[in-house]
Amino acid sequence: MRIVKIIIPCLLLGACVFGKSQNAKFYTQFAVAANAVAADYTDSIGINRIQLPKYVERPQIVTQVKDSAQMNISEYNRWVEFPSVLATRAVTEDLSSLLPAAQVKMNSLKGEKFDKTITIEISRMNAVLGEKAEIVAWYTLKDNSGKVLAHQKFTDMVLIGKTYDDLAQGYSQLLAHLSRTLADVLLQNK
Repeated sequence: MRIVKIIIPCLLLGACVFGKSQNAKFYTQFAVAANAVAADYTDSIGINRIQLPKYVERPQIVTQVKDSAQMNISEYNRWVEFPSVLATRAVTEDLSSLLPAAQVKMNSLKGEKFDKTITIEISRMNAVLGEKAEIVAWYTLKDNSGKVLAHQKFTDMVLIGKTYDDLAQGYSQLLAHLSRTLADVLLQNK
């Protein structure tokens, strides 16, 4: 018993002195669209929460191994919120910048009415650190009566650096490209 009283404190002290766990880092996606494409577009636009593949809808950042089907889930590199919330917010803010007179809002309340509603389903959202980030998405634009005005596929890829910060910036760029496409579709369906 006496030996246990000596060993346990020594082990705890050794863990405190020599063991240091890695700190988690948290990342976000953000709006990057800059210039307005139409200052006179005034519709209200509701952005439904973006649907993501289940494998990326987690706090841990998921990357793909180059030239492989293997995916890595990083325990120490995490999203600050669920990726679908971050992506929806980034698209909402990007569209607000692109169409400054429009009332663009995340559609979070049931029964809220908009002139146009956008639903986005991302079927692939992959990144290979030091290589590329890519998304494949389908978007649907509906008017306030529920009539489908557009239903199209969006595919894009950007080169990224080797860090998780580069990955977050790459995804933000991809969402800005998607937002630009959505702005063009909205203008075509005034």
